[in-house]
Amino acid sequence: MPKKPLKIAIGQMNPTVGDYAGNTAKILNWIGKAERQGADLIVFPECALCGYPVWDLANKRAFVEEGLRQLKRIAATTRGKKIAVVLGFIDRLSGPQSQISDSYNAAAWIEAGKVRKVYHKRLLPAGDVFLGEVFFHPGRKPCVISFRGHKIGLTICEDIRDSVCKVKPLADLKSLGANLVINISASPYYRGVSRKREALLLSQVRKYKFPILYVNQAGGQDELVFDGVSLMTDERGRILFRAPAFSEDLFFLFPREPDSTRVESRTVPSHDGAEAYIPEMYQALVTGVRDYFRKNGFKKAILGLSGGIDSAIVACIAADALGAHAVKGVTMPGPFSSRGSWKDSEELAKNIGIDFETRPIQKMYRTFLNQTARGTKNGKCNQSPAMENLQARLRGLELMYSSNSEGRLLLATGNKSEFAMGYCTLYGDMAGGLAVIGDVYKTDVYKLSRYRNSIRHLIPDAILDKAPSAELRPNQRDQDSLPPYEVLDEILRLYIEKNLDCREVIRRLGKKKVRSGVIRETLRKVDHNEYKRRQTPPILRVTEKAWFGRRMPLTNRFPG
Repeated sequence: MPKKPLKIAIGQMNPTVGDYAGNTAKILNWIGKAERQGADLIVFPECALCGYPVWDLANKRAFVEEGLRQLKRIAATTRGKKIAVVLGFIDRLSGPQSQISDSYNAAAWIEAGKVRKVYHKRLLPAGDVFLGEVFFHPGRKPCVISFRGHKIGLTICEDIRDSVCKVKPLADLKSLGANLVINISASPYYRGVSRKREALLLSQVRKYKFPILYVNQAGGQDELVFDGVSLMTDERGRILFRAPAFSEDLFFLFPREPDSTRVESRTVPSHDGAEAYIPEMYQALVTGVRDYFRKNGFKKAILGLSGGIDSAIVACIAADALGAHAVKGVTMPGPFSSRGSWKDSEELAKNIGIDFETRPIQKMYRTFLNQTARGTKNGKCNQSPAMENLQARLRGLELMYSSNSEGRLLLATGNKSEFAMGYCTLYGDMAGGLAVIGDVYKTDVYKLSRYRNSIRHLIPDAILDKAPSAELRPNQRDQDSLPPYEVLDEILRLYIEKNLDCREVIRRLGKKKVRSGVIRETLRKVDHNEYKRRQTPPILRVTEKAWFGRRMPLTNRFPG
């Protein structure tokens, strides 16, 4: 007799780390909704109960024990109900041999009022933005549950990557007769990750010949943004369902006959004239800002508007994330600012609908220089980078004062290309509580801006068309100090994203006639400015190798 298809609900959840009350309330609410719709099973993401990542909270006994209490509470509510639940949480060894650090990244199978089985994640991430092996012990055993005629195997995130590991979670489940594998995950977004993730899942489905249900976390947590895009495949490697990106919601899977199966795809729509990844990246940044503010209790934002492209796109992202009413832009003309930059900033603010103020810094600048000159031997201040950085620091001082006095979080507007090269000022334009585009290369800043303008024209053409300039000295242009951004960003991607050494970068780009001296000097500056990047605000991650996933020593004499 053929097995009755399971009616499965996906809880693509956006938990908050440590908010056990809020997370539990949402989980119980969704279990109730799924049961009323007649679902047999509801599946939540990795660590949905406690939020993810938790870092050293995994080793706080009180944190783990509160999660275990909430898990029992959730299990008790399923007594007398027909629905089963798969839920990610943190488990801990019990008994006299247990240690504070004996924590496991775990999945609970909840049914009929109790936790029927617990699975411990077997493959732990060992690099980049996650260090699972530092905070958790690896599990040792596979887990298969018999449920209404089905044999369901449980896995967590990295377990799906068993093709490159000695431990083979999927192979073990196949040998135990699993005919459906559930993978709960908290896999963060970066450019192109959804395609890579999907390709990996489908290759494993075709290898092991069982369907996989992949349930991912959605929403922002500190620097990370989780994209969701939960998936259901059949055993032949076809996608039966694809949840939308960056969307927290409860979805239902209704098994259909193979011939009538359609792929439901509600991912971020593409727009004419934009690379496919640009709309997705923009939505990731909006999600990251919105959740960083919401989860940390911030209501209002402030940022400096320079008349340049970086502050323009950050203003757009902030307004889309928080509402224009919650954002204030401040332009602070200095001794070398053009009138055009001030007017462009004013037009931008008007287009977006944010509050706008003008606060010149010339008087503060002159006062500081006059005071400092009195202490020099010749009574003068020589033109120098220190005088340029002073202007940025005065602007940072002005913005931080407003941040404190008005209860607004300051958004830093530097991009990844600038942070890479140290083309930024400590305690000046680097000041703030969140660096929105600090992981976005300058060339992508322009693409994001054109994409946003394709929806509604907010950024004035003058901002898009002008040559980038910090306007800290007469007739200054970024390209006086940096290679053209098209060249610079290609060098940086090879060095940072691909982790190539200097010789290999030269070999790759020599074919495009990029001079080796330009490459060497670029990489020297990247290495030299590690100390600055250690002092940036939290940076939203949107590329495969974000700064906080790239750990380099400050004291380092190795030449690239």
